[in-house]
Amino acid sequence: SNETLKLNYHSLAENRGVLTNVVNNALMDAHTALNTADCTYYEPLLYLPTGVIYLARRDAPPVPVADIPERVIQKIKQLCANQLKRRQTGFGRDGKGMKYADYYTLFFEDLGLMEVALSATLKILNPLKNSVAKSRSENLVAFQKKGVLSENADFQFEDDIRIDQIAEFGDVATRKIWGDRLSRIETARKQNKKLPSPPDLDLVQEMVKFWNLSQYLPQIREIQRINESLKANKLKGNTGGVPYEWYYLAAKYLQHHPGVEDIRPICEAAIAHISELTSAIISQYQLPDGWDDLRQWVQQVVMLPGMTTVETSADTFLDELHRYNMAKKSGRGRQMICSISHSAYGVTEQMESAVLFTPQVYTNKQMLGGSNAKRNISSIAGLEMMLRQILMNQTQATGKRFEDGKYRYLYFYPTYYFTPETNKFLHRAYTDIAQTRFNAQIRNHFIGDEFKANFERSQYQSVDAFLMDEDLQRKKDLPEDDKEHKKDRTFKLSYLEDQPMTFYFMALPPGRDPTDTESWVMPAWLGFVFPMILDVKTVVSESPIPPFNDGAEFEETVFLDSAPVALRLLTKRDRFRLDYILEGWEENGASYPAPLKALTAAYAIHLDVNAKQSKGKYDANWGKLTELATDFETSPLFVFAYLNRWVRRQGVDTARIEKIKLYAYDFYPCFDPYVTYNSEQETLIVGEKSSLNHPKQLTELYREFYRANKRYNPKSNAVLKPIDIAADTILKADPSFQGEALVMVVAAEVFQLMDRVHRSTAEGRWIFKNREDERQAILEFAEYFVVEVFEKSFGGDRARLAGRQLNLIRDTCEFIYRLADDKENQEYSAKSKDKSEEESPE
Repeated sequence: SNETLKLNYHSLAENRGVLTNVVNNALMDAHTALNTADCTYYEPLLYLPTGVIYLARRDAPPVPVADIPERVIQKIKQLCANQLKRRQTGFGRDGKGMKYADYYTLFFEDLGLMEVALSATLKILNPLKNSVAKSRSENLVAFQKKGVLSENADFQFEDDIRIDQIAEFGDVATRKIWGDRLSRIETARKQNKKLPSPPDLDLVQEMVKFWNLSQYLPQIREIQRINESLKANKLKGNTGGVPYEWYYLAAKYLQHHPGVEDIRPICEAAIAHISELTSAIISQYQLPDGWDDLRQWVQQVVMLPGMTTVETSADTFLDELHRYNMAKKSGRGRQMICSISHSAYGVTEQMESAVLFTPQVYTNKQMLGGSNAKRNISSIAGLEMMLRQILMNQTQATGKRFEDGKYRYLYFYPTYYFTPETNKFLHRAYTDIAQTRFNAQIRNHFIGDEFKANFERSQYQSVDAFLMDEDLQRKKDLPEDDKEHKKDRTFKLSYLEDQPMTFYFMALPPGRDPTDTESWVMPAWLGFVFPMILDVKTVVSESPIPPFNDGAEFEETVFLDSAPVALRLLTKRDRFRLDYILEGWEENGASYPAPLKALTAAYAIHLDVNAKQSKGKYDANWGKLTELATDFETSPLFVFAYLNRWVRRQGVDTARIEKIKLYAYDFYPCFDPYVTYNSEQETLIVGEKSSLNHPKQLTELYREFYRANKRYNPKSNAVLKPIDIAADTILKADPSFQGEALVMVVAAEVFQLMDRVHRSTAEGRWIFKNREDERQAILEFAEYFVVEVFEKSFGGDRARLAGRQLNLIRDTCEFIYRLADDKENQEYSAKSKDKSEEESPE
């Protein structure tokens, strides 16, 4: 480049999530806006979560810093305003009427907000909703009987959803939107005493006149003064914030205008009239636009070459500590503090309609013993929640309804950085992610029709076909009654395709009424899978705030942030290097299995054994995963116990040999790092530290002298007879028998069994014709059972021999026996075939 080019950058001091993406895009626009048709001064080269590196000309003009905050604001308005008009995100209805998130005032003046409120009201109170008009009428009649309303007035009206629609819209327009405007004017007047007081304007009464219903003004005034009249007459009760005057007015309007079906034109005329009445008042006041905190925050977090930061990290910490202490102070001087961060920005009480979690939750940032149960939120954290609601939320759920969905967040960090090409690929993959549950389809991707599992890297790299739907956007846009329509249940950022994303994160809903364990099943698995597919690091967390600013803050590839016990038991730790994911690791002389293989195998076993039909529907029953994980942590031999559970559930004598091979050869090594499967020899290679050692040795020892009668699919009791006799003998033996004496007692009982087998008075097949050789084989079996299993492994504890641990050995020995039998039967069949071919005439 002949020294005409250089590297330039911008970076951000914080990672908030969506807001970070927006600021990065605004800064990229600020850089590329300096380019001309003849000269490209700045070209984005590398993307990071909190910044961008540019290829720049040495003579490139500097980026005007003063313009950056306004660029960020315009970028937010560009992304959000149309979405709010279309979806009315943040609107809801409770017992007191319609409500909306505070952030609407950032995007709309009163006229535009009333138009959005009308659309939201008609959407929420659609004709399929039940009307509450009659109950409002009954309450008015009850107030009438208390003497606070005129006796000769008629307050009775029936249920009619049109009454609800007019009343709820009228209330949100006159009491909430106009009331919010008056509140902001009053705040401005406190700061500037010269501002005039707004005129006393009762919009409800003005609407009565506009609709030519002035004959009902006395009743409207009475309804508006119900609370005052009750207090004056020392009567109990109140209106509870319900807009009774609007319900009465709406009922009377429809009574005088029969045949009205669509109330939209009526309300649009009301909007125009209210706007006409209030516009002159509004124009007298220059109110803050609500973006001042964002402007200040942008100036603090944006860093460009040559900029110097005034505050040190120590200053910032001391400032945050001071605010925390002031929040704990009682009496005068106490400050509100954000429950998400300690940011020094405007703080307000959280509204259910404006946040994606339950506001009424304990936080150590509130006074203990105080009456206020709601957490507070700063304007910057509130902006982040707003952007997530508008640009990420696929539903209208907010507050408690959203949090009850138990969304778990999956954060993607670049291993080093994203290039424009890799960023485009990741953007496309991220947009197409649609699979939110680990189901039979994914299970079958790893386990073929022949009951053979493939947990190799290539198999995980090809699972994206099941996780992503390249036609997702078209299917989402189809009508809901279309067969191809698909609802995107993921919580991910909907971003303009021409705007590069610098930080990717998403959340997945587990299903209806999920447990904490179920909510982590798919996110944790994807956290391990995506580094196999994409060049990313992943963090899985319950926290809606990114745990790290960028990938350089943690060395590992996968981090499970406070995963539930089931996931911790299966994966053994919470931070994982890339090579650990499919290869496992060694630490302090111990080996640990590959976490992704363990999760996949555990999920597959769980769906085999614990899934059920509930009320005619398939239920994965993920709540039982904790029990499975605990069992596998106790001993990997539980793999065979779960196979036995599956056998009992199916109501059969035993599993198909292919199923046994799946559990023994493919599933078991995923939980026991000391066992590997040799596919060429079709055998398990068992290390000294493996839990499989004892069952394998026991089975091989007793197969030397005993077999079940049937060559194919013998019953469990016949297969395990020597094990059962040895265990029963020890349990019944005198406690004084130990060591060699106990070995001889067990050997004698087993030898008696073989006596009966030889005489055909007991079920089974003998192997040795020479009884002395048989006696020696039995003695070796008895010695191993007593010394290695009972005395060393069980510590001579008879209770353990009578409990689950013996059952684990029995289940494992049974399936090892059946695998050995199958191999022997195959060899026998091959020999018989060869022999018959040799004897057949040419």
